[in-house]
Amino acid sequence: MSETLSLDGLQLRLRRFPDTQQSDLIAWDAADELLLTQALEELMQQEQSQLLILNDSFGALACGTAKLSPIWVNDSFVAHQGTRLNLDLNALPSPKQMLKDIDELTQPVDCVWMKLPRNLRYLEYQLDYLNSHLPEGTPVVIAARLKEMPTTLKGITEAYLDEITPSRIRKKARLLVGKTTSRRSQKPLTLSWKADGCPWELKNYPNVFSGQRLDIAAHLMLSHIPQGHNNIIDLGCGNGVLSLAAAKANPEATIHAVDESWHAIKSCGDNLSASVAKSQFQLHWDDCLTEFEPESVDLILCNPPFHQQSSVTDHIAWQMFRDAKRTLESGGRLRVIGNRHLGYHIKLNRLFGKVETVAANAKFVILDAIKR
Repeated sequence: MSETLSLDGLQLRLRRFPDTQQSDLIAWDAADELLLTQALEELMQQEQSQLLILNDSFGALACGTAKLSPIWVNDSFVAHQGTRLNLDLNALPSPKQMLKDIDELTQPVDCVWMKLPRNLRYLEYQLDYLNSHLPEGTPVVIAARLKEMPTTLKGITEAYLDEITPSRIRKKARLLVGKTTSRRSQKPLTLSWKADGCPWELKNYPNVFSGQRLDIAAHLMLSHIPQGHNNIIDLGCGNGVLSLAAAKANPEATIHAVDESWHAIKSCGDNLSASVAKSQFQLHWDDCLTEFEPESVDLILCNPPFHQQSSVTDHIAWQMFRDAKRTLESGGRLRVIGNRHLGYHIKLNRLFGKVETVAANAKFVILDAIKR
């Protein structure tokens, strides 16, 4: 696994965060390289240009433009941690600002670099915000690998930007260069909806998985929420539907909703506030359970992701399971749902030594791992 990015006199050491031993995963991609060569060369020709960087996963762009003091925005707590790690690794100064959401932006911006997010609703939210807060004609450069560019991307970008020019393809990546306009979206910031068999109206901010539907795994998990617990963690809470179910099944418990996505935390907070007393829940924007004390809870609910950005990987599930074991008290329960083919029972057996099947269907299985 390479840690060195070398481009036209620029040399950086870059690591993924959390660190992974998968040899095919590195901390940058060809789209980053395009920005740090072609787009950076054009930016350097402008005097005193304030750069805004959006969706930089591990800080390759923050490190490559550190001397320009960019403003840097990412919804992901893990991206913040990874970027700080790589800035320190290269002895580089932090960006002028490191923000969780574009709506925290308070300073003027002259140019925008955007890595294409996986969630196209989030892309529209960011483009709409740029149009409403930046001067018309501000350059916007969107970078992505070709395989990450859906067929709908052309229509989305043309709805918000003018003078869109695609770059030449390099290493199966390209740039889309456009300019902000005065056009605004008529779409609401949040989506409000009610799932079948679910008593709560749910609100989702743009970067939350499963926009207006309950994902199949969560729907199954709702029928298997344990009772009789006092301190409960919803690990990877998303919009908080499992937190709501846990609070209903355990009215005396404290619910800790944890996610590394800021929009997930905002969604979960709004949804819990509408149905649960504020004294009954706490929100944690965190990398798994790093801020929790050992042996501090008796139940953890978890539906692990099996991708980080566009990379398929199981190291996030491993980290969640290890953190859960540390955080559970003796006799505490980790309840996990996952696709059958992921083989979570094998990992959990290695860590906990005792795993029980709670429920299963053709696609998913719910497992309990008990801490001895």
